[in-house]
Amino acid sequence: MTALTHRYEILFLYEAKDCNPNGDPLDENRPRTDPETGEATISDVRIKRTVRDYFLSQEPDVEARLGAGREVLIRDTLKGDGHLAEGKDRAEQFLAATAKDKKGEAKRQALQDAVLAGCVDARLFGATLPLGKNAPSLQLTGPVQFAAFNRSLHRVSPTLVQQTAAYAGSAAANQKSFAERWLLPYALIAAYGVVNETAARTTGLSDTDLQLLLAGLWHGTAALNSHSKIGHDPLLLVVAQYQPGHRLGALPRRIGLSDQRTEDTALRSTRDFRLDVGELLDAWCGFPALTELRVMHDPRLRCQAHGAAGPFAELAGQAGLPVKDLVLEH
Repeated sequence: MTALTHRYEILFLYEAKDCNPNGDPLDENRPRTDPETGEATISDVRIKRTVRDYFLSQEPDVEARLGAGREVLIRDTLKGDGHLAEGKDRAEQFLAATAKDKKGEAKRQALQDAVLAGCVDARLFGATLPLGKNAPSLQLTGPVQFAAFNRSLHRVSPTLVQQTAAYAGSAAANQKSFAERWLLPYALIAAYGVVNETAARTTGLSDTDLQLLLAGLWHGTAALNSHSKIGHDPLLLVVAQYQPGHRLGALPRRIGLSDQRTEDTALRSTRDFRLDVGELLDAWCGFPALTELRVMHDPRLRCQAHGAAGPFAELAGQAGLPVKDLVLEH
């Protein structure tokens, strides 16, 4: 497949209700927040995990994923002894018997070829894999990068919830113990990503791979179904296509909440606010390197720009921007 040739920016908004969008394991798994602003923060690692888990859910058979070039490199695998594989063990899993006999740069190149041919997440996000002591490591810069921390558009209020556990807390206890978990009552999160066409030539990232990423963002977020993650819903996905070498930048900082019915920490649904996109649309209107906008929008998220209200794509069209619907496979 031909590597993509345009640069892209991704703006992805989703809501998290009564769940934990990104817990900090070093802080009692409390939802990550900025201590100065009170905004929820979601790491790029969490977003990439959502996308990878979606890929895995689409095809449970490893050989089928490899054959289609849709295997996931960064996932838990086991060694022959049943222990969790290390990075160098994962590397060896991709090397055929003949390639294992290669040394140095020849072995690294064989690993790179195998990983890029078989693993969609490596073509998207890059990869780092060690090949053992005194051997060169595989290091690939991914064309797709998300912000290190993706923020809510408002202050949040983490809440500690106690509930009865399923079992007793000790052998001598006659009553069930209590369990605790942290959650956010509500957060509207804006994730930001860039797709670099120059790096895409190194990993072979194609337009088909980009479509898979977008499906992973939207459908993968909707499919989050663990105890701490159920309550996620995608609301708006905008993909801005530019001429090579250009991007507008700072997309999440050009939008904001308006017409709030209550203060930030008391927000509980999309009925409590509108999303003001006027500054963002104005910026794109003044940026000639923009060639196309593709949009997927849940109408529950109400948008407005300069006093006019309506769906994001409609407002973009009224501003004279080249916009069309984003269609995703599922």
